[in-house]
Amino acid sequence: MIVLGISASLRNKRFSYKNELVEDLKQIKDLEELNKFVKKQIKITFSDIDKLNKKDLSFEDKYKQLKKHKGNRGLSNSETALVYALWNSLQEKNIEIDYLSLSNIFESENSEKLDHFKKKFLNCDALLLSGPVYFGDRGSLTQRMIEFLNSDKECIEHAKKILYAGLAVGAKRNGGQETTLIFQALDFLNMGCKVIGNGHDTTAQYGGTIVAGDIGKAVDDNYGIKTALSTGKNIGEVLNNINLNENVSKKILKRPHKCSIFVLQDNKDEECSKVINSVLKNYKNENIKFKVFKVFKEEVHKCIACDICPISYEESEKYRCIINNKEDFFKKHHNEIIDCDSFIFAAYSGTNFINIKTNYQQFIERTRYLRRDNYLFGRKLVSSFILSEVNSNRNLHIRILTSLIRHHNILFKPILVFKNANAYINFENIKKQFIDFCNTALKVRNKTTEVEYKPVGYEISLEEHLNRKKTTI
Repeated sequence: MIVLGISASLRNKRFSYKNELVEDLKQIKDLEELNKFVKKQIKITFSDIDKLNKKDLSFEDKYKQLKKHKGNRGLSNSETALVYALWNSLQEKNIEIDYLSLSNIFESENSEKLDHFKKKFLNCDALLLSGPVYFGDRGSLTQRMIEFLNSDKECIEHAKKILYAGLAVGAKRNGGQETTLIFQALDFLNMGCKVIGNGHDTTAQYGGTIVAGDIGKAVDDNYGIKTALSTGKNIGEVLNNINLNENVSKKILKRPHKCSIFVLQDNKDEECSKVINSVLKNYKNENIKFKVFKVFKEEVHKCIACDICPISYEESEKYRCIINNKEDFFKKHHNEIIDCDSFIFAAYSGTNFINIKTNYQQFIERTRYLRRDNYLFGRKLVSSFILSEVNSNRNLHIRILTSLIRHHNILFKPILVFKNANAYINFENIKKQFIDFCNTALKVRNKTTEVEYKPVGYEISLEEHLNRKKTTI
């Protein structure tokens, strides 16, 4: 399986077709050696710049001079982040890596370059994209690549069969890296890709977030490098647990796949619930069993963000949230909640909140104890199912997916039903999307090494966590 690493900076140093980077990474045995390699390559980058600084040239002229190099030496910040991620992908079984510089393709594109890019893309099983942040969004090279992929039928078809993960480089810690990753995730979801973030060892968020303004500074961001390493490891692990090319039409499972649908918000007529029931009635597959929870009708207590979550180190089948009210939804249904192989968060999105019954925010908050319980919801295929009135503009599908990725999951394209007056204007297409979700869910094996939640940023929780761990070993 091939992970294609793409660097999307105009300052890329590795832009030659016959690039040596992949072979270099294959020779590196451990992280210490990788760090030395990166620092050596950054020195080369600085050396090239220093030579030009001694000349009386404008920045534009320096830029043109740098492009005259063969393109197989040095590293930019985006390439540095990508190197760490690609190398860690390579440490997972069955994984091969490839590399591509977008500056060589889309800065001055022609048919030969586009064919080269397309060939690389159609040959990959996963895409690992690294690029700079511009005003909280991606750069122009990434945008052009997305436009090209969306304009090519073969690429769009192949996109449905690959994983995507991202790395974003910004000048400061809150420099727009997360918004960039979220926007890109939505773009690739809409193409049909399955999207993941960084792994559990850096608390399962949106991908790699690296701080680097000046050239060569990425290597100094230790935590950012950890998120890049974690993203690379995660994409390798997930590739070994999902086969998006598998034909599931005749697949027979030893036990039915369990898909849970949590209806978090609905109107007085329970339209979202009814639409879901209609879709389920239309879908016939003995390999999948569905469980629908009408959470909007339940009692869901708010999370109090206690510092001992979960409250014990007993078995995960035992309810371990500090909120112990017997009528609480999580207290009553804990075992049913965790007993699923894939799940969907569903909601009705109206233009106002008249006649809307919701437990959306309370439910999202309360899944905190499931996340901190070593990602009980993790490594599953997940999506959102939104019945939306035209012009409601609540962006629930975005909010849901950004929460679901924090549970260490594999994201599937949002399933959106649009209501205009009393008509559902894209209902037939939704049936097809739901079938695609179910077929994809059957391709996820959900077998992985043990994961551990690490309470980064919560010093009290971390101390308690470590103390408990000592007493249980």
